Amino acid sequence: MAPHKTSTKASRATRAARTPKKTEITIPTPEKTHSAAVPPSRAHHTAYHYPLLLEGYAGCKALLDWFSIVEETRNMPWRKPWIDPKDFEGRDEELGKILGRRAYEVWVSEVMLQQTRVSTVIPYFNTWVSNWPTVQDLAEAKHDDVLAAWKGLGYYSRATRLHEGAKAMIAKSRSAGLCCPLPSKAIDLQEFPGIGRYTAGAVSSIAFGEAEPVLDGNVARVLSRQLGLYVDAKDKKASDILWEEADRLIKHVSNLSETDTSAIPGNWNQAMMELGSTICTPKPQCAECPVQSTCRAFGEGQLLSVKQRSMMAVEDIEDACKLCEPLTTEELLAIPIERDEVDRTQPTKKRKVSAKQNNTISHYFGVAASKPGASIVDDGIKHVVDPGKTGVASKRKVSPSIPVSEASMVSSIAYCSLFPKKVAKKKAAEDECVVCIIEACSSAGQSKWLIEQRPAKGLLASLWYVRQAFANMLTWTRNSVQIRLGVQLSGLRDYVSDSY
Repeated sequence: MAPHKTSTKASRATRAARTPKKTEITIPTPEKTHSAAVPPSRAHHTAYHYPLLLEGYAGCKALLDWFSIVEETRNMPWRKPWIDPKDFEGRDEELGKILGRRAYEVWVSEVMLQQTRVSTVIPYFNTWVSNWPTVQDLAEAKHDDVLAAWKGLGYYSRATRLHEGAKAMIAKSRSAGLCCPLPSKAIDLQEFPGIGRYTAGAVSSIAFGEAEPVLDGNVARVLSRQLGLYVDAKDKKASDILWEEADRLIKHVSNLSETDTSAIPGNWNQAMMELGSTICTPKPQCAECPVQSTCRAFGEGQLLSVKQRSMMAVEDIEDACKLCEPLTTEELLAIPIERDEVDRTQPTKKRKVSAKQNNTISHYFGVAASKPGASIVDDGIKHVVDPGKTGVASKRKVSPSIPVSEASMVSSIAYCSLFPKKVAKKKAAEDECVVCIIEACSSAGQSKWLIEQRPAKGLLASLWYVRQAFANMLTWTRNSVQIRLGVQLSGLRDYVSDSY
């Protein structure tokens, strides 16, 4: 579908402002193959972060094939087959209506999924599209009804933005005489209230088949690990880089001209989101990852295994990467490894057990100092330190408590969990407030309550609430509280007298 036309200078200025700018530091195409960076120093060139998924098509195909298998696992009602415009040649009006409804459903689902779990969204989505199946239906709805349908989902300003956006879309499409109320290009979608770059990219790629990138928290985590980019993903500079690489990847996997569309862009974006929400989570399941072989973070984590530790070599870097934050040894050693990931079946025969070692990644990263009676596992051989000769180890072959392959996987999983860089959250401010619940009782026994509607903008836009005042704004004496509340509730007497 053709995008909305913009002819005025103001429109052109708006489009220019929304066009993504190139980042100051970009990831160049490498001139040579870069081996995995060795933690904790991680000395590497900027080109080290070039996505390995761009080398050929095997990695991209593996992710798309995986998504085709798991696509319907969670029964999301907004996931539907892509609509190919070529199947509707000569039926533009019909195509416009079908694409409009499909894009509308993707838009609603993406807004609902912001800060909300899939399982919570599904029933709300079904109710919403049942009440308002099209953009036009939503545009004509009463705002109070829209807020009522959103009740319990939280962040009510999302419902307001959906409603305002629908009205703006219908007004613009009617004036332009368009069959489809939603434009197909991401840059045009961003002109409507509440639609940012992520939502625009999702609608454009999933509904219209345009090669537009998406970047949410899940995708940022996947890309940070794939690229081995140790940064705070919420930082502006880091976010710009991730957007740029997401765009480069979707252009590569789609392999489309500027006028072509297909199901691939939407499937790719959904695959990245699905991978980040189910496999590449904060505590990743690397063993099940379809793109493990192209993951820089996983490769670095394997260097922490016992078997490969002796083969580590630090590369001499003249033009070192300026994108990554430094990774300290303390951060490495502080990562706990889940006990059930490394415990093996315990023997039934009772025997003397030595004190448990702290189960942290330091067990796989560094070798503890040799103590009498201690043991070190290396290459399947257990070296037992002779109590009489401190530091001298005698060799006897035994089965290690954790096979090297398993230790390698465990250390890689623990290491991947470091990416992207975690930033300490600021403690939320706590306030006390005085809530005034005021009831007006009539002689007939009827009651009315004083409530007030919030402004149309903001986190709790248009919601009704009872009067309240924050404690830090009040002087804690009986008289001053009465005076301040009396001022705040001026007009109450008129309200009561008018009510009865």
